[in-house]
Amino acid sequence: MKKLLLLSACLLAMPAAAQKMGECALTPLQNLIVNARGAEEVQALIQRGVVFEEQVRCGGSLTQLAIRRGNPDVLEAILRQDQNRANAVVPLDAFPIVGAPKQIPLILFAAYYAPNKQIIELLEAAGANIAVTDDFGRNLLWYLNKNPVLRRTALEDDLNNKLLYGMVAAQTPDQGGAQQQGRPLQQGQQAAPTAPAAPAAPAAPKGPGDNLVAE
Repeated sequence: MKKLLLLSACLLAMPAAAQKMGECALTPLQNLIVNARGAEEVQALIQRGVVFEEQVRCGGSLTQLAIRRGNPDVLEAILRQDQNRANAVVPLDAFPIVGAPKQIPLILFAAYYAPNKQIIELLEAAGANIAVTDDFGRNLLWYLNKNPVLRRTALEDDLNNKLLYGMVAAQTPDQGGAQQQGRPLQQGQQAAPTAPAAPAAPAAPKGPGDNLVAE
């Protein structure tokens, strides 16, 4: 009985943040990383040789935690160490999203969980594909629309315009010779070949008086 009471007291004494998903097994170093603020603190960790992308024992990663906490300094440091992370696919074991598959691209995770636009902008600047979809075909705007902070903001309008422009550009058929049709050539697009010029007609033979000069 005493053991049960002691265990209950310990559980009640645990800080609420430690019981949240994704944060249940942070080491002191991991906690220091995800709470780092400002370039100086992050630079100090880098100089110590800290690897920012460490898996958390109960699921998730430091990247996901940095996104959820809206810490652009830590996310930027992670992307500098491994820019491919911008297009990584992450599991949702520790960060469930209703209606989502078991794993999704990181940019979609950020659209759902990020509390500020800097997180999305950092991932996009690092090369994240904003047109990516999950296994169910849901795109960035589907996840962003479920983010109470970022939905219906200028960021959503900007991403919507970028996605719409990309879809139109991808679906517009090449009518041949964009320059000739009055449209600028897209990057990597070549103008349609022009028809070869017709050969010049042979000159008429000269008559007997053609070489005479009038006096």
